[in-house]
Amino acid sequence: MSFQIYFTDERRGLEGTPVPVADSEEEFRNTTVEELKRRLIPEDQLEDTILRYRSKTLKKNRTLGSYGIKHEDGITAERRGGTYTQTYEQHSSDGTEITNTYRFEDDDDLHRTQSMDNLVLMQKTEPWLCCVS
Repeated sequence: MSFQIYFTDERRGLEGTPVPVADSEEEFRNTTVEELKRRLIPEDQLEDTILRYRSKTLKKNRTLGSYGIKHEDGITAERRGGTYTQTYEQHSSDGTEITNTYRFEDDDDLHRTQSMDNLVLMQKTEPWLCCVS
């Protein structure tokens, strides 16, 4: 059995393209992001491209298994230095749905304080919002 991911790279017109990664689950989990990136991205675009999984920038020295990436999950290529948008839905006490959208810069090289600032934004709730159980 071949273990694969679905790869999207809008610059090259690829969307959800199946890419074989390994012949065993163990080999798949132990594949580094750097190894995968070299298979997916042309040599002249390696330095200015980042890979993302579920809005998370993948670090080149980590393995697919360390991110919990599994057979047939999707990986996206983006130009380094870009921004991405993440939307969070919340509900007010009267049941009204509130959608907040935050834009973040490529966080591949963020300092710890910048990373913590982004985390605070993602966890921020308005004082008039309450949790519904």
